[in-house]
Amino acid sequence: MARRIATCSTAFRRAGALALAALPGLAVPAAPAASEPEPQQVQVTAPLPGAREEKTLSQLLAARDAFERHRALAPDATLAFRLYARLDPPDLARLQLWLVDGPRRMPVPLDDHQRFALSPDWTSALADRGAVLRTNLPEGAVAWHVDVRSPDVPDDARRLGDLRLECEADTFHGNLQRGLRTPVSALLDASDELCLRDDAQAWFAERPIFGVALVAGARRRTLPYRYLHGSNGTMAMAALFDWPYALRDRTYFLPLDDRSWPDGTSVVFDAMDDPQPGPSP
Repeated sequence: MARRIATCSTAFRRAGALALAALPGLAVPAAPAASEPEPQQVQVTAPLPGAREEKTLSQLLAARDAFERHRALAPDATLAFRLYARLDPPDLARLQLWLVDGPRRMPVPLDDHQRFALSPDWTSALADRGAVLRTNLPEGAVAWHVDVRSPDVPDDARRLGDLRLECEADTFHGNLQRGLRTPVSALLDASDELCLRDDAQAWFAERPIFGVALVAGARRRTLPYRYLHGSNGTMAMAALFDWPYALRDRTYFLPLDDRSWPDGTSVVFDAMDDPQPGPSP
């Protein structure tokens, strides 16, 4: 199962490296010269047809650890995890989630925004046993996201420090969003610089959006369209990420490289279903 996204243009810097291990060969008696060589059999393992969308508890605990390390970005914030319908919005109406630990399966309650928090009972020992968070939806139907919220932030806005902290907790730690990795992005992550890139992470607004603006006191910047809807990405690779389907008209990126915006900056949205100004007389 694909695990993580960077996002659009730098998403392509994230290609996962595969480690190949050479196995020692077995000594086999030589066959008689006159005998035909036995045909080699190759076994191909295909994805299970009934595979469900899931994440390991280890991934979620890694995101929590990164959240704690970077708490200065949002000192009063709380951590949760949110599920989005990646392919078909009506999927949310039937979405269910369980913690699966071997033969045991325990329901995990979701709030009205399909969010859940880590239970104190979900320990590293449980993660080491291979516990997973599993939905009832097929693999590929759900997008997973770290959700960081500071108090007193309006529902139609976000706080920039919260979003920076989401990036730190998710990118290469929780490893929740789908995407590509490369050695370059691994080096940036090791130096804590990956979330200083302006396309290190994709976020999803509550509703489809026309635009996004940053507001800090009297300073305001409306972001150009290249920060919206994955417009700066290569659509030939889009299927590898979470945003191209049901979430595309809600997707936005942020100029994380511009550190002149304080963590308390408000991120406000021009939603498509907001009342629009009428024509000028």
